[in-house]
Amino acid sequence: MKTIRLALLLSAALHVIYVVATFGIGFIRTLNYTPDIIAEADNVTMLQNEVTLGTTGSPLIYVFTWIGLAVLLALGMFTAQRIRQTR
Repeated sequence: MKTIRLALLLSAALHVIYVVATFGIGFIRTLNYTPDIIAEADNVTMLQNEVTLGTTGSPLIYVFTWIGLAVLLALGMFTAQRIRQTR
């Protein structure tokens, strides 16, 4: 039971790191963006009225990846325990 709990915790930690890194990269890119107005003067495009940082999509995918990663981590930990016990 301790291995499963550790796998769930590690999976959650990796997902939090992924979300924070995605947001951080988007934030840094937004801070450092400087538009080239002269080059875009000839090109008339529609302006967006919404800005998103990170990824957009269904948040349900994170539940499935969290469970899948936890299963993979638990299997890896069980395998490592078995290898250590046989030595």
